Parts: sequence; structure tokens; C-alpha cells
Amino acid sequence: MATDPTGGKRLEDPRVLLSILDNLPTSIFVKDEELNFVYSNVLHCEMIGRSEAELLGHSDADFWPPEAARGFLEHDRLVIDSGQVNISEESIPGDNGASKPILTRKARLTGPDGQTYLIGTNTDLAAIKQREDQYKALSETVPVGVMQIEENGRVAFCNPLLHAYCGGDGADEAKLDLIDKIKVTHPDFPGESCKFEIEIAPLGVPRRSVIVISSGWLWIGGAQRSAIVSVVDVSEMTELRRINEEVSRLNRELANNMKRLKEAQDELVTKGRMEQLGQLTATVAHELRNPLGAVRTSAFLLERKIKDKGLGVEAQIERINKGIVRCDNIITQLLDFSRSKQLNCQPGDLDQWLAQVLDEEAKKLPAAVTISCSLGLEGGNVPFDPSRLQRAIVNLISNASEALVGQGDDPAKFATPEPVISISTQRQGEGIAIEVRDNGAGMAPEVLARIREPLFTTKSFGTGLGVPAIEQIALQHGGRLDITSAPGQGAVFTIWLPLTAPSDTEKAA
Repeated sequence: MATDPTGGKRLEDPRVLLSILDNLPTSIFVKDEELNFVYSNVLHCEMIGRSEAELLGHSDADFWPPEAARGFLEHDRLVIDSGQVNISEESIPGDNGASKPILTRKARLTGPDGQTYLIGTNTDLAAIKQREDQYKALSETVPVGVMQIEENGRVAFCNPLLHAYCGGDGADEAKLDLIDKIKVTHPDFPGESCKFEIEIAPLGVPRRSVIVISSGWLWIGGAQRSAIVSVVDVSEMTELRRINEEVSRLNRELANNMKRLKEAQDELVTKGRMEQLGQLTATVAHELRNPLGAVRTSAFLLERKIKDKGLGVEAQIERINKGIVRCDNIITQLLDFSRSKQLNCQPGDLDQWLAQVLDEEAKKLPAAVTISCSLGLEGGNVPFDPSRLQRAIVNLISNASEALVGQGDDPAKFATPEPVISISTQRQGEGIAIEVRDNGAGMAPEVLARIREPLFTTKSFGTGLGVPAIEQIALQHGGRLDITSAPGQGAVFTIWLPLTAPSDTEKAA
């Protein structure tokens, strides 16, 4: 009886799982209930400067200075005893006397063996701290009072001008008193992004009109959110316009800097997740391809042995073969998505090559689908990797066919009575465009917005890695993938490639 090819199997081989954990681009460690290390991956060992052999069976007290070890172990014991997740900023002592700031996340875990463990991750905050120091140094010179308020109410930073607005003694009580007075009339301050004018009169300081601007809560670094607050003295009305303009400029710069910082942080997180996903998909694909080959060979031999014997199992054999092809296509998509080797781009006649690819692929499509070609490069040479670009073209044509007729076996499910896939090439600026267009049902805006996301799919089958793999191939060529669609107007996927060969950095992207 044929096995359902859509069924999945959970990865349970401990050797494969440990290999994945060891090579994750994230620092991971595990301690037992006595707070002794029982696991440390490669990045964690590098981060703290100890080998796994030095760590296993030992606690922080065995190699850190007493004060530092006591802080680490107090956090650990709190997690083990309470079960609460702990997120805190810690410092790793260095051999040269300097310390390295890290963000540590710890949680309690009960293992299959019934034992209690502490699992943790570390994130290096050195770069973020450096940016914070640069920002604080800049704020020392601007003609604006600036302070950083943490979500727990603590004032983490205050520049000299804000000290002066609070009375000049720098006491935390004066700053907290100023915050409390502002909250009386603006209760959402400082958590909500806002800008307003208010009068302040701290003890011993003349009453003055100020404009207060808050960024709202932001993840700037550390275990909790902070708000950046600017206070501008506008008591001298003759200077109000100039100050307003200066404040607007400074806040635009601040917003842009915060935006760039968030984008950089998001990019780092996304890159780490994509690397992990790529490693995982490559491992799974390679592990499945070998047994799938054995199934393919067995099905072929079985078909030969029972051929012409009238056993009535031809339909079941055909189902097995279709399932094998479908699984093989899924594995190919997984490998396409995870593949990061450099391209072998050579100048060639793209139109001639594309015509051959389309001729081969047209034979594999359902009979109801018509292919229309308009190749307009007139023999011009374009640098490209034939093997990788063929995978992108095949995926685009296959996706268009599935959008038009599904599996092609039920005309009632066709998106249009006359399904057509149109392929064209043309020069566009400093590059060329390969356009694959279908006359299907098109995509809703919410689907179009997510179509590039890995693992996103609207089909009842497939991996959701086809479009991300196509885009990755285009980027590796130094190009891009453009997608346009609207309900009832079909979809257009355009691969744009430059007329010059991509750099080594782009090839390895």
C-alpha cells in the first residue's frame, strides 16, 4: 500500500540534532539542577573563552571571579526554583581586565529523563553598547536636554542640560519628580510617542516653558525597553522658530538613527534565522534524498516484475511514481533555498538557451496549458549560470501552471477556460528582464505582501520555498525579482539580470 507522500517525520536522530545545535549561529548552553554545565555549543565556548571540556561538570564558580560568579548563579537559581524566564544584561570578565556586555536569556526545562535543566542563550551587546556611548557623547554637546527612561522608571542617562533643567544637582529624585509632574497632564508619557509644550519649575530654578518630545518605548538594547526624551527650552519666544526647526531636525535624525538601528538589528535577527533555516533544510533534504532513491529503484523493479501479469495494480504503481516525483521536487526546492555556493556565470545567448529550456518544460506541462514566447534580446550575450537560472525558470513556469490548472486533471478547477503562460525577454536599462506572465485568478494584496516569505504558501501541497529560492538565485546574479498581481488579472514574475557579471560578494549572497 502506498505511503502518503505528504506525511512528515519529526527529526529525532540525536546526532543530527546535536550537530545542528553545535553549528547554530547562536550561543547556547545547558546546566543541570546543580548549575553545572552539561552542554555548550561552539559559539558559546568562543564567546566566554572556554572549551567545552573545561565547562562540562563545572559551574561558573569554578572559573569566574567570585563576585561575577555569584551574580550568574543567583540568576540561574532563580530560574531553576521559580520556573520564570530570566532576561538580564550581564558582563563576562576578560583576561585583560575589561568586561564584555552580553544579554542572557534563561529558562527552566524538564527533560524526557525527568531531570530539571536550565537552558540559556547569550547575545553580544558590545556593538550596541558602542553605539549607545556614541549617542551619549553626541547628546553632551546638543542644545537640548536629553534623558533615557527605562520602562521600570529608572533614568538610565541624563545629559548636562537636562541636569540644569532639574536644578543642576544631578539627583535622581529631581529627575523623577520632573517626570511625575509631566505625567499629571500627560499620563501616557513617556511610553507613547508624543510632543507637547509644558511649563516646569523645579526647586531653585526659574519657571520656563519647554517642549517635551518622547520617542515612546523602544528596544534599544538590554533587558527592557527605554524611551528617549528631549526637552527644549522655548522661554525666549523670539527664538521659538529657530529652536523648533532645530528640534525637528534633531528628532528626524534621531528617528532615522533609531530606524537604521532597528533595521540593522532586524536584519541580524533575520539573517541568523535564515542561516539556521538554510542549515536545517539542507540537512533534512540530504537525509531524505537517499531513502527516496531507494524507493524509486524499488518501484521501478516492482513495475518491471509485474508488468503484463494482469494484477490490476497499475494505478497504485502510478500513484507511487507520482509521489516520488513530488517528494523529489520538494527536496530540490529545499536544496535550492539552502544552496549558497558561488555561481559560475559565463556570457551566453540567453534567448537561445531559454528557448531550449522552454521546449523541454513545455512537454511536462498539462495539455490544457498553452505557452506563448516573445524573445527579444536578438542574440545579445548575458552573463548567467545556466544550471541555477534554469531552476528559477522551471519554478516560475511550474508555479504559473499550478495557478492556472492545478494538477491539470480536473477542468472544473481551471482558473480560466484558456490557460496561457507568456514568457518574454527584453532589454531594460543596464540589464535584461525575463518575464513570466499567466492569465489566472491573480493574488489578493495580503497574499502578494507575503509571497516572498519562506514557508508561506496558499497551496495544499508544496514547501513555500519556491519564490524565496527564485529570488535568491536572482540576487546571486546581481539582479532582483519583481512581482505584480491583482485579483482577476493574473500574475507577472520578472527576473531582472545585469549585463555585467555579478561580484564575488553577490554570487555568494
